[in-house]
Amino acid sequence: MPFWGWIVVGAALLGAETVVDAQFYLVFFGAASLVTGGLVLAFGPLPVGADWALFGVLSIAGTAAFRRRVYERIRRVEGEVSQGTVGEFAVAIEAIAAGGRGQVEMRGTVWQGHNRGDAPIAAGERARVVATHGLVLELRRES
Repeated sequence: MPFWGWIVVGAALLGAETVVDAQFYLVFFGAASLVTGGLVLAFGPLPVGADWALFGVLSIAGTAAFRRRVYERIRRVEGEVSQGTVGEFAVAIEAIAAGGRGQVEMRGTVWQGHNRGDAPIAAGERARVVATHGLVLELRRES
């Protein structure tokens, strides 16, 4: 493939990561493509298949060596919900009995909420997020 083909593919993969959440895999494939394109530009056309082999090695090595550390640093994910949700407030869409579950709204998104408090949460009332369990927000009524 010509050098500009590698650069176009690399830019497309990096751009795709911003549109779809590929959990940061496309970044390493895009970077490997850009590096391969740069090497083909610097050293001229590589032997048949060598550029593809280089791309594969760079992709796998970069993903294996750095993806988890970089992804965790950028996303700061605990389970499936960002740690930043604990301490925030959600608004009950429906009444939630003590110990019960119901829908709540937080950050413009509807979530499943679990009332961990002793008092019910009325519809429209604010509740503090005290923990997360997967995609369920553990709530206590605001005092």
